[in-house]
Amino acid sequence: MPTEATNDPIVRELSAAVRGRYTLERELGRGGMGAVFLARDLHLDRLVAIKVLPPELAVRPELRERFLREIRTAASFSHPNIVSVYGAEEANNLLFFAMAYVEGETLAERVRRQGPLPVPELVRLLQEVAWALAYAHGREVVHRDVKPDNILLERATGRALVMDFGIARSVAASGVTQMGETVGTPHFMSPEQAAGDRVDGRSDLYSLGVVGYFAATARLPFQGESAQAIMVAQISQTPAPVLSRRPDLPAPLVAVLERCLAKDPAARFARGEELVEALEQVQGRRVEVPPPIRVWTVRADQFFRNGLILGLMMPQALVRFSSERTHLAFTGIIFSVVVPALWLQIPMGMRELAQQGFSFGDLRHGVGAIDAEREAVLAAQLADPRFRRRRRRKLLTLLGGMVLAVSIIAMGIWSGEKRASGSYQVSSGMLLLMGIAGSVGMVCLVFTAATLASGGRMDRRMHRIWTGPAGQFLYRLGSWRLGERGGAGGPITRHGALTLLAGLERGERRSLGGCAAALERLEAELERLDRRERELVGALTEAKAGSPTHSAPVGQRQQQLLGDLEQARREVLDRRTAVLGGLENIRLALVRLKSRLGVPEDVEREVAEATRLLSP
Repeated sequence: MPTEATNDPIVRELSAAVRGRYTLERELGRGGMGAVFLARDLHLDRLVAIKVLPPELAVRPELRERFLREIRTAASFSHPNIVSVYGAEEANNLLFFAMAYVEGETLAERVRRQGPLPVPELVRLLQEVAWALAYAHGREVVHRDVKPDNILLERATGRALVMDFGIARSVAASGVTQMGETVGTPHFMSPEQAAGDRVDGRSDLYSLGVVGYFAATARLPFQGESAQAIMVAQISQTPAPVLSRRPDLPAPLVAVLERCLAKDPAARFARGEELVEALEQVQGRRVEVPPPIRVWTVRADQFFRNGLILGLMMPQALVRFSSERTHLAFTGIIFSVVVPALWLQIPMGMRELAQQGFSFGDLRHGVGAIDAEREAVLAAQLADPRFRRRRRRKLLTLLGGMVLAVSIIAMGIWSGEKRASGSYQVSSGMLLLMGIAGSVGMVCLVFTAATLASGGRMDRRMHRIWTGPAGQFLYRLGSWRLGERGGAGGPITRHGALTLLAGLERGERRSLGGCAAALERLEAELERLDRRERELVGALTEAKAGSPTHSAPVGQRQQQLLGDLEQARREVLDRRTAVLGGLENIRLALVRLKSRLGVPEDVEREVAEATRLLSP
């Protein structure tokens, strides 16, 4: 950043204070809580973010000391969902600290750009922020300013990270948080914080509930003309039910948000860990869709839709208005060659999946999971009034273009002269205009179909074909002479590695001598864990169904038994997840080997890692 050319005193003073350690590159943002700059650490050659706090914090020595102490406490944190703080310093009238630079955007920016979050993303966000808050609360640090602007979403992974621990407490102690200076913060204050009462970790969980409400609906639970009015609403009013603004939310998630937004701190979750456990019950284990199945689904949708549109939108009018046989030949080629060639790519893609070891059951499970994801995304978008307005305007514009194109073509027909042969003679100028109008109409129709298909209804109807008897027939046709892979199939990762191993060349299989035996042992362990989980679930059901007792010792033993059974079940689920992960890593290594992107040593390494899970 060329500090010599700027008139900003903060930039000049900060550049002088960090000279020799950091170089400022650009400003990332500025607000009531100070300015943030992107800088490069000269010693470690890494990007960092430097935040400069408002000058009011540096006026009194005791406030400077308190701020530095709070930030140094935050610098001791080490958690994957908390932005790492490297250190805080003071120089002249500046208070600033360096923290990790996260490539991404804030939750506020994400919601403004794309609208409400789909349910899976929303649950993940709340869980990760709750884990971060639980970690800080365990070290007796309350954030006090949990809001979308303080939650970063990493672009590469989607991970949520909380920042600015300790700042809100220091600012509040300084007396500079006058109304309007902390823009947006009153919208996320807990009732006890708005009333000026003592706060603890449950206050942060209330703020997280407001964040969840905002992320789910793109709207705030309380609005007001002033900060005072908003804080009064936080204390005394009940927000509009989140379900009225987002009807697709699962009932357990609604219950979690409502409990977080309870006015009485005692009615909320006591700890962040409790909130995470409640969120784990919102939805079961998410089905992971292998990339090849995801890619095939997108391509199959495109091939089917393009063939359908091409078949329906042939320029039949040109054939009627001309006696040239080339138009008829061209139309015949399109219908007999091009459209079938497009649709033939669908079973050919199925053949590629079969070659990679996926069964028809894997395909069916994957397509079902993709449909569920798309429904969640569409429900989140439809909850945003801005998305509905944009979609309606787009459809009206495209339909208007189609009507105009049809009108121009009809006008050309009516203005033509009928020949004795029955065809129409149209002037060259009108013919050109009709051709342009036909092109515009086709483009509008294609985009209209794509807009309607984005709602997922057309794709879901096509997916019923791919996952039904017709799809199973196409799969068997596509995998002809590759072996029997058209069965119902089981979980996506199950048996895929064994099938891939069997499809390798004899020399490669020989070099992977013990791989088949290890895979069979892993599969057997997976089946044993499934049986064990069913046994524990049955035992838990029986233990909970027992007749209630008023005997304290018996009741304690019953609670201890339930706790032991639940702990054993969690251990089985964790072990099952690890075994599934090992099998999937082996399968991916085999895929790389089959595609000549990997070597046998990679497979052997993954087999060795996975077989360690078999040891007691």
